[in-house]
Formats: sequence, structure tokens, C-alpha cells
Amino acid sequence: MRKSLLTGFGVILASVLLYGCSTSGVSVDHDYKEGVNFSEYKTYRWRDISQDKDSYQGNDILKGRIHQAVDENLAAKGFQLVQTGDVDFTVNYSITTQAKTDVNSYNTYSGMAPGFSMGYGTGYYRYGYSMAYTSAPEVRTVHYEEGTFVLDVISDSDKLVWRGTAVGRLKKDQTVEEKRNAINNVVTKVLQEFPPETKEK
Repeated sequence: MRKSLLTGFGVILASVLLYGCSTSGVSVDHDYKEGVNFSEYKTYRWRDISQDKDSYQGNDILKGRIHQAVDENLAAKGFQLVQTGDVDFTVNYSITTQAKTDVNSYNTYSGMAPGFSMGYGTGYYRYGYSMAYTSAPEVRTVHYEEGTFVLDVISDSDKLVWRGTAVGRLKKDQTVEEKRNAINNVVTKVLQEFPPETKEK
């Protein structure tokens, strides 16, 4: 039995990530195993996780859209999806979410010069101005969810040879079309540098 190369996640976590990720703020990273001749890779299939201890549960909608986006990107690069027989590599993905907090400190200066406020007062036969300086900043705390999407390429010898990762703040309340576009954009960014350009020794 093959060892699982990833941890499965619940339906809710899987649903939130790519469905709501604002791609304008997505950070993408790539890594690969040195010495692998990626130019020899031509055929692939999706990794069979039915025998993995931890696997995805439910949410066929999300799974189908991710598979379609990956398949379309790989096909455009010349790779062929093969359902039976030997293949050069397999692919799989994982999704995680994490609660994040941003704390921002700044000073509004009451709309005047930094740190100053001014007032005008009147009294019996008296007129005057008052000026005060304050340096107390305002603090705003923002709570949000950060999602991580990982796409793995695994060799025919069951070794991880390439990994693409996308990290971004999750965006809620999107339409179905916006969710589809978000998935396509994230997957395209992740696969932008696959296969990697390796230098010959």
C-alpha cells in the first residue's frame, strides 16, 4: 500500500479555499527535486487516494473543478491524461485554511498636522486659541482566513518530485462564476512553472 503524501481535509475547509480566494493577493511558490528529467514526462493520471488513510470526503463539486482546471492546464502544456496502464507521473492536491489576525496601528491626527488638534474659545471680554498635541495611535484588528492550496507531482516510483503552492486571503460571498474563475486562476498560477526549466550538467 502506498503511503499517503498528503493529509485529507473536511468538506467545509475544502469548500472555502479555492471558492473564495482572491487571486490578486495570492502568493505562489514552487519546488522540485534536482536530477529529475522532466522532459521525459508525457503521461499522467490523478493519484488514487482510495487506499490512503486520510482522504478527501464529499464535495465532488470542488474536486471536479480542480481536476478540470489542472487537466486543461496540463493538456495545454502537452501532457496526456491516461486512465489505465503505466504513466510517467501522478498528481494530487491538498487544501488547508488557517485563522489569521492583522493588527494595524496608525494616527489620524484629527484631520490636522501630525499629532496636533486646535480649538477656539470665547469668554467675557476674552478671546483665545488652544492647541494640543497627541501621539496616541488608533489600533484596528482584522480577523481573516488564509488558505493554502498545494499541488503535487509524484513520480512513477512514488516519489514527490515537484510541488506548487498558492497562499492567499480567502474571499467570501462570491457567485458561482467567480468561484470557477478563482479556481482556474489559482491553478494556472501554480502550474505556471511546471515543468521546471532544469539545466543540464
